Amino acid sequence: MILHDLFDWSNAGVAVLGLGLTFGAIWQATGAKSAAQEARKAVYQRNSAEELGSVRDLAFDLLNAIQTERYELALHIAGRFISICGSARERHRGFLGSEGGKLELAADLVSTVSQKMQPGADRTSLIADAQRVVKLVSCVKGVLDRGIEEEQQ
Repeated sequence: MILHDLFDWSNAGVAVLGLGLTFGAIWQATGAKSAAQEARKAVYQRNSAEELGSVRDLAFDLLNAIQTERYELALHIAGRFISICGSARERHRGFLGSEGGKLELAADLVSTVSQKMQPGADRTSLIADAQRVVKLVSCVKGVLDRGIEEEQQ
């Protein structure tokens, strides 16, 4: 009988130990899952920042082309800007929040600029609109970069 009781107690001890190890594994898996989700979010934000950086570069290129009176190049850049800006705004809507409206305004301004680029167009007005586009896109990029920096701290 003593051997039987000892066997039951040892089985109970092994079961409790197994249950404890199971809870430990679940706790570790939960921590790994949250770490993976945070890493995924960080990568997504970095991709957003890089894409908005390329949109900002296009805005600078558009401004440069207008200032140097290369209107054919400016029209080409305007088309690319409108396409990429709209795509970036929709793709990164979650991170941009209300700042996404500034990208929409920038795309509308670029559309207006491209319509104004006709022979005899007011160069000062074109440059002013292109500068507003650069300002808007740079502002959105700055907000996104600030969010990334705050999360890294």
